[in-house]
Amino acid sequence: MEIAHREILGDNHKMGPARIVVGVNSAPEANEALDWALAEARERQAELVLVCASPQWVGNTAADEARRRQRADEILAQVRQREALLKLPPDSVQLRIEIIPGSAREALLGTSRGASMLVLGRRRMGTIGRLVLGSVSSEVVERAEVPVTVVRESHVYHRSWPIVVGVDSSAASQRALQHAAAEAMATGSDLHAVFAWQITTLAPLPGSWGWAPPLEEYQKFALTTLDGLLVAANLPLPHDRVKAEVIHNAAAPALISASRNASRIVVGARGVGGFEQLLLGSVSRQVLEYANCPVTVVR
Repeated sequence: MEIAHREILGDNHKMGPARIVVGVNSAPEANEALDWALAEARERQAELVLVCASPQWVGNTAADEARRRQRADEILAQVRQREALLKLPPDSVQLRIEIIPGSAREALLGTSRGASMLVLGRRRMGTIGRLVLGSVSSEVVERAEVPVTVVRESHVYHRSWPIVVGVDSSAASQRALQHAAAEAMATGSDLHAVFAWQITTLAPLPGSWGWAPPLEEYQKFALTTLDGLLVAANLPLPHDRVKAEVIHNAAAPALISASRNASRIVVGARGVGGFEQLLLGSVSRQVLEYANCPVTVVR
């Protein structure tokens, strides 16, 4: 295990692709994110980078170094406790602990550059009883250059369940599809591609003027569209591990419903309905708030 203390140096901090970054602190949601990241790193044989940030750790005195060492030891003890709860053998994951001065959001954004994934926890309930992502997690999801997985309070889901990906014709969705397929390959999961449609979201059928064809015709049209997107993506998975489904519903409710039987949901940061000035679209934000399993947002 490597323990480091450094400043974030922008693009100078880039490593190989097999690297997962997770933020650690004493909050319950951080443990949930750590559990998920440990299992993910073990499955993918990736290095796991644990990031702990504090504006207090800016000095280089012997006392400062002793405090950093103590915090690193506490993080390692936290990891060992979570490994025991998950029944993972010690040292089954290559670890790096980063003690970084400054804000958590800048530490996570800087450390994750060049990583394969950034993993965050999420708060449970807001003061008005509504699910909230949290200010740090929300800004990191908005600004991260790599896929971000947000892990919420544990619901009933299993890592062996399929990976669900929301598909539309946007570039972000196509990148999400490629990421989801790569995750399915790495973890041995099946891939469930969901294309949610409503009449207002589809182009008119050829030759249709002044009338609305039966829903069955639109259903076939939607499935043809989805099949075309999957063929164009040239996925690395065998056909029997890819399920294509079209759902007559708005995208967010369709994906949230699919999350009940998913190991994770993968969405593009912004779909075909987003405004260019918005970094995170309404669909991805709703899925982040209400999905029953971890959600990965791909930019």
